[in-house]
Amino acid sequence: MASEALSNLSATEMAVLLRTRKCSAVEVTRSCIERAREREPVVKAFVQLDAEGALRQAEALDRGDNTGPLHGVPIAIKDTIDVAGLRCTFGTEIHADRVPARDAEVVRRLRSAGAVILGTTVSTEYAIAKAGPTTNPCDASRTPGGSSSGSAAAVASGMAPIALGTQTVGSIVRPAAYCGIFGYKPPKDAVPTAGVMPLSPFLDHVGPMARCIDDVALVYRSVSDSGGDTQPTTLPKTVLFVQGPFDDRLEPASQVALSRARTLLQAKGLRILTATLPAAAREAKHCWETILFRDLAKHHGADRDRSGQRMSDRFRKIIDDGRRVADPAYEAAVAFARSLREQILELLPPGSIFVAPAVDSVAPVLSEHTGASDLQGLWSLTGLPTLAVPCGKADGLPIGVQLVGLPTEEHFVHATGRFFEGLQKGSG
Repeated sequence: MASEALSNLSATEMAVLLRTRKCSAVEVTRSCIERAREREPVVKAFVQLDAEGALRQAEALDRGDNTGPLHGVPIAIKDTIDVAGLRCTFGTEIHADRVPARDAEVVRRLRSAGAVILGTTVSTEYAIAKAGPTTNPCDASRTPGGSSSGSAAAVASGMAPIALGTQTVGSIVRPAAYCGIFGYKPPKDAVPTAGVMPLSPFLDHVGPMARCIDDVALVYRSVSDSGGDTQPTTLPKTVLFVQGPFDDRLEPASQVALSRARTLLQAKGLRILTATLPAAAREAKHCWETILFRDLAKHHGADRDRSGQRMSDRFRKIIDDGRRVADPAYEAAVAFARSLREQILELLPPGSIFVAPAVDSVAPVLSEHTGASDLQGLWSLTGLPTLAVPCGKADGLPIGVQLVGLPTEEHFVHATGRFFEGLQKGSG
C-alpha cells in the first residue's frame, strides 16, 4: 500500500493491517511523518515532531511480537502531557526547553498498548491563554480552537490518526468542532492525570481526538481506568436536545449543526425530546472561573512571580484574579458545581443522552484567542462524558454539536456518535 494511503487510514484500520502483517509499523509511521512534513509548514501543529525517535520505536515494534491493541499506531500528544525525552512546554516560552524524564501515566499506558509516539503538539499558553502558532487545516486564516490546538489540527490534517488532548473547560470539544473531527472528554477521573500539567484538579480531563468513533474507543480502552466502553453499538432510548440559558449565543452556523443533528437522529429512528437546563446553569461560567483561576494561581503563580514579563496580559490577570479568590468563595463554587451536577443528572434518565450546541459558530479568524468556551464549560464543570461530533460544514467551515451522557453509560454517547461519521464532509 502506498505510503500516502496509509496516512489516510483510521487507527483501527492501521491496527488490522499491522496485526495481520500486511504492513509494518515503520511504513505506517513513515507515512504519517511524510504527511506531517508536507502540512506542517502551514498547519504548525507540532512543538516537536520526533521523526527519528518515532521510527526507532516502530523498528523495535516490528522486530518483536504484537504488543497490544495499538501496536504500531502513531499518536501525537499535547505538550501539556509529559513525554519522556521530548519538549513539553506548557504552551509558554517560559518552559520552551522543558524536557521531562518520565512519561505521564496516560503516555505510559499508550506505550504499553504498542503506540508509536510521533511527537508533542501545540497548546495555548498554559492551556488557557494566548494562542500558539497552529492554524486550522480547513482554512489557514482561522483558529483550530484551543487549547488542544495542535492535537486537533494534527488529526484533521492527516498527520496522525489519533492525538491526546486535555480539557479543563472546552479544550477538546471546541477544537474538535472547529476542525471537523471527534473529540472525547471522558467522565471526570476516568483517565489519570498524573504527569499532566495541572490547571485545576477539580476540572482537568484527558481524552482522545480522532477521525472516527472506533478510534476514539480504541484509544480510550487503552488509557482509561475502567478499560473504556466495550460495546459502542447500543443506542439510547431517548435523545434530549438541550435548551437553556446559553441559547442566545448560537449563531446561524451552530443552529444549522443542531438542525442537521436532529434530522439525522430522527431518520435513525431515535426518540427525540427536549430538556431545559436549570436556571443555575447561567452561573456555571462564574463558578468554573472561580475554581480554575484559584487553582491556576496555586500551580503557576511562581512562574508569574519569576517570569511574569514573559506571560500574556491575559494570563497574568488570571493569576492575579485567582490570588484574590478566598477560601470561602472557592469552597462555595465547588459546592455549587456539585449541586448543579445533581440538578442536571435529574434531567437525564438512564438510557438517555443530551445533544447540546458545541460552539457559538464556525472557527473565528486567527488572533490571540481560540474561541469562546461558554458552551463547553458546563460539561467540564459537571464532569459528564462529552463527545464532540462533526455536522458537516457551513460557509465551507466545519460545524458540530456535542453529545453528553451519564458517566456509567458512555456507550450510548459513542454509539450515537457513530451516526455522525457520515456528516464529516457535509455541505455548505
